[in-house]
Amino acid sequence: MLDLKKIYHYYGKARALEEINLSLKEKSLEAVIGPNGAGKSTLLRVISGLEEPDRGKIEFRGERIDGLKAHKIARKGISHCPERRKLFYDMSVSENLDMGAYVLKDRSKFRKLRKNVFEIFPRLRERKNQRAGTLSGGEQQMLAIARSLMANPQLLLMDEPSLGLAPKIKTIIFEAIKKIKQEGTTTLLVEQDAALAMNIAEYIHVLEEGKIEMRGTKEELEKEPRIKQVYLGI
Repeated sequence: MLDLKKIYHYYGKARALEEINLSLKEKSLEAVIGPNGAGKSTLLRVISGLEEPDRGKIEFRGERIDGLKAHKIARKGISHCPERRKLFYDMSVSENLDMGAYVLKDRSKFRKLRKNVFEIFPRLRERKNQRAGTLSGGEQQMLAIARSLMANPQLLLMDEPSLGLAPKIKTIIFEAIKKIKQEGTTTLLVEQDAALAMNIAEYIHVLEEGKIEMRGTKEELEKEPRIKQVYLGI
């Protein structure tokens, strides 16, 4: 579904991404893990068009998308759930969901998606008329994911969904991500909590200082001494 080929990205003279090669199969759930400042969020921003790669090629379903504006990439079926939520805080939960569905023309599809996100996150149904800015951190993260799903994406990019959340809420969020995967939405997850990410992802890419230094399944990476020590605390 998605192919990144030799992607480079710079901030001035500082290299943020170096020769990134990454392929994502349809209906898969893959994760990118790594420390702060490794380039994880930049990688998602480059895919979704919020930033343009300096070199390399990105293809989505065989069509080249690098260089396209973000709104055109969104219309092709890529939805980006950003780091730190980025909600419309003065709008209600329902209004935020409406904003997520701005690319939809089919009202029956809208109603079906809205019903689906309320099934994944029942707490949002209870708070549908509440202003987003008054929700707890965990509820805001639920809303950010739900808003991304309202675009009916073929590919969902998720940036640090567990950031700043209590362990109990992290568990709820990651159970929801499992449901999203089971429903067939292809997902690329960026996550600093390596143990959480490795527990649900089918394949994991380890990004350090802008380069993918290692990749593999959970079972393969758990055998690597450095992964055990640095990322899993074993």
